[in-house]
Amino acid sequence: MPTPSALQALLGCLEQELHGLEERHLLRTLTTVEATRGPHLAVGGSSLVSWCTNDYLGLSSHPRVIEAACEAARTWGVGARASRLLAGSTVVHAALEARLASFFRAQDAIVFPSGYLANLGALSVLLGPSDVVVADRLCHASLIDACRSSGAVFRVFPHQDVDQLAVVLARYPAARRRLVVTEGIFSMEGDAAPLRELVAVAERAQAVVYVDDAHGAFTVGPTGRGSPEQAGVPPESLIYMATLGKALGCQGGFVTGPPALVSLLRNRARTFIYTTALAVPVAAAAAAALSIVEQDATARDRLASNVREVRARLAAASIPVPPGRPSHIVPIRLGSSERACRIAHALLGRGIFVPAIRPPTVPRGTARLRISVSALHQPEEMARLAAALQACLRDGA
Repeated sequence: MPTPSALQALLGCLEQELHGLEERHLLRTLTTVEATRGPHLAVGGSSLVSWCTNDYLGLSSHPRVIEAACEAARTWGVGARASRLLAGSTVVHAALEARLASFFRAQDAIVFPSGYLANLGALSVLLGPSDVVVADRLCHASLIDACRSSGAVFRVFPHQDVDQLAVVLARYPAARRRLVVTEGIFSMEGDAAPLRELVAVAERAQAVVYVDDAHGAFTVGPTGRGSPEQAGVPPESLIYMATLGKALGCQGGFVTGPPALVSLLRNRARTFIYTTALAVPVAAAAAAALSIVEQDATARDRLASNVREVRARLAAASIPVPPGRPSHIVPIRLGSSERACRIAHALLGRGIFVPAIRPPTVPRGTARLRISVSALHQPEEMARLAAALQACLRDGA
């Protein structure tokens, strides 16, 4: 029998790995969506209500946002053609960055093609082998990857445990820089970081807080300026990162801050320098979406109302929801990956699309459904969600 080639041997190992994932109910597959209309999806010829997107304000389908993208495409074409440092930076990108800086009351801003690239780029510039970075244990994968790849000493502290953060920071008095990394609203827990307390602890330790507010930007705070505004933390007290691909319904990530920070990121962030820029139509669409957020609080108010309604209906159906300040992310913990998949599949049969969230996205034993509330969800859809969840959990799916 001939010896398998190196490629054949590799593929055999990959097949075994895939089989292992399947046995542990951890194998992911893509769901092909044939059409969308707000929170409604067409999948396999069936109509589903989606409870899993990050389009919190429903702006991805707003006529003004769509028209801004179309007009930019007619003027500029579709692609950005190259890195902004190579092919030139359009007035559309410059205008978007200026608008973001102004909105978040910062002096400057820099836009990346994605939030993941923003975190990787920014933290790799800010940190090096002489530094220490301490992150909340439940931070998003992009933050964990960025911390690990920075070369800095990387430590974590228990979720939301400000006292333990202080203990960890005290162990590294000789570090050149100390950075505290957190999410604003945690993507899988739905809870808000204690930003006031984190900033206070960090300042006592001569550390700086870096907040990824992907899920808080434009959705929380009296004027939509995110988690720092909601917590009453001045924007100049921390380094702020967020995305254009969630509440604004577009794509991309950004960092705001002083000119020295932003200029250094433009010169040193490899994920900015060595990648094709955000497409011009997307940048134009994001600017249009930001204008809507600035001018009209209707969608943000409707989102807050829907969050209260969803939580009330779930509680009335005896479905446990996390305590504390509510957000538009509502996790329903189910424990095992097998159970989470089973419940998600049963909900799909009832016209509700909310995929199971499993390790490594969440810690082992905490598989869940992650309900994402949108401003576009209607009362009858909320009632249907609660009733379907109650029935599936009661029947064991």
